[in-house]
Order: sequence, then C-alpha cells, then structure tokens
Amino acid sequence: MKVISGLDKLESTSISDVAATIGTFDGVHLGHKRIIEVLLKTSRNMNLQSALVTFHPHPQMVLGKRGPTEILTTLDEKLELLRATGVEIVIVLDFNRQLASYPPEDFVREILIKRLGMKALVIGYNHGFGKDRAGDSTLLEKMARTDGFYFTVVPEFRADDRTVNSTVIRKELRSGDYRKARDILGYNYLISGKIIKGHGVGKTLGYPTINLAVPPVKLLPKEGVYAARARFNGSEFDGMAYIGGRLTFGDTALSVEINLFDFSGPVDSDKVLLELKEFIRPPVKFESSAKLAEKIKSDEMEIKKRFG
Repeated sequence: MKVISGLDKLESTSISDVAATIGTFDGVHLGHKRIIEVLLKTSRNMNLQSALVTFHPHPQMVLGKRGPTEILTTLDEKLELLRATGVEIVIVLDFNRQLASYPPEDFVREILIKRLGMKALVIGYNHGFGKDRAGDSTLLEKMARTDGFYFTVVPEFRADDRTVNSTVIRKELRSGDYRKARDILGYNYLISGKIIKGHGVGKTLGYPTINLAVPPVKLLPKEGVYAARARFNGSEFDGMAYIGGRLTFGDTALSVEINLFDFSGPVDSDKVLLELKEFIRPPVKFESSAKLAEKIKSDEMEIKKRFG
C-alpha cells in the first residue's frame, strides 16, 4: 500500500486512472470495509487503481461543531488496518479550515480529478464533504454526468439489525459492552502508545507491566481488566491489560498497562500496540496489596484458560 501525505506530495506524485473513495474512516469498521469492498470491485472491473482519500486530524477536532471527539483509531492504527484491506493507495490530507472551506465541486475537480486522476468514485450512503458538508450523492450524481466519471453509492450497512457507524461503536466501548463493539468493528480494538516508566507497583506484586502513554484524543474503552495481545518489534505476546486507576493504593489517575505472559527482560521498543481480546472484569478496590495479587493471579488463570 502506497501512502501519500498532503496535497504537495500528491501534486509531485504521478498518479492517474484511479477509482477513489473519500472519508474519515475512523475505526475502519465493518461499514467502512463494505465501502472498500465496493471500491476494490469497481477498480478491478474498470481496470483502475484503488485509492482511498482520508483526513488527519479528524475533521471534528478542527471544526468542533459537536464538541470534543475521541477517535477510534490514531493515524498509525488507521493505516495498519487499511493495509489489510487491499487498497493500493491511501492519500492522507491535512484537514484544516482552508480544506474545510473548499466548495465540494472544487474538491472533486481540483483534487480528485485533476491531481488524483479519478475515473470512478465510491461513497457511503450518508457521506458529506466540502464546505458545510454540501457535497452529497445528489450533487455527485450530477457531476458524474457533467465531468465524466463513474459514480456509485454504497447503501447503509447493518449488523444485528443495527446501523454500523463510528458513533455507535464509541457508545458501546464507553458503556462497556465490549463484545458488541468488537463485533461491529470487525476486529479486536487497538490501543497504541509510547512506553513510559510506571510506578513499579505491578513488579512488587509479581506482575511487572509495560505502561503506555496513550494520545489524549484516543478513546479508551470501559475501565477494567482485558485479555490482550501486545505487538512490538515484529513479535506478539499474550497477556492481561489493565485500564483504570490504582484504586487499592488510592490513586485514581488513569493508567494503561499490560503484563505479558511468557516474557521476561526489557522491551526493546519505544512503542507498543495493544489488541484487546476480551473484557474480563471491572476495576476493584482491594483491602490490601496481597488481596490484589491474589485476584491478579486469578485473572491470569482465567485468561490462560480461555485462550489456551
């Protein structure tokens, strides 16, 4: 997958004859993957390259019309998920007020057609873009006729009789129905972060942990213990992750940490990607560190029993 960052880089890159889709694609969930499936089918049928145009940062962070937005995927996480879809080219545009002010017709003609060489366009049923989100399927149908490109709209995607979108997934992750969130995401939720020095509490209990600094805009799911997998330096290790405060020690500050099974020694990396497999239990304040250690041991046995 080729990644092109910014309009300047796009201008200096020779690309033509593409089938494109545009959107934020926060979460790269099942609804997004349906759009990408149609994009790939269209590109094959028309002998075009497949290209996905997305934005960074999330438009809501720039426009702020609906208050603060916690994102499901950082840019690195989004690109990792997109690599698995088979899309050939991803263009990441810097979202700022200048880009937000583009009339939709200019965005299509100046960026998609002129700079990207778009011959076909695929969008989701409710997608809006350009100034005041005035670019919609009605406008694009007219432009497809006047500007000479193929255009199609992907219908609403539903799972378990529910609309699949980023807003629904955020709600499920916050409320704690992790299985439901995971099912409509289509994969185990990812949390990436930079390794930081912790308080050493886990080590004193016999369960040393890797502590992560997670970007403040990243949505963290309901606090508690999770069966998890950590990825770093091309290796993967199962373990148990904890999101929450150190309640037994009177510390309510939020931490994200993981104890790795069958691993010892320093971690030769500055970043870790966590894959949350399953929610195990909520946080509990214990009467002593010994009681906490007993419960962590029980958590370890439960997770190993579930996942072999």
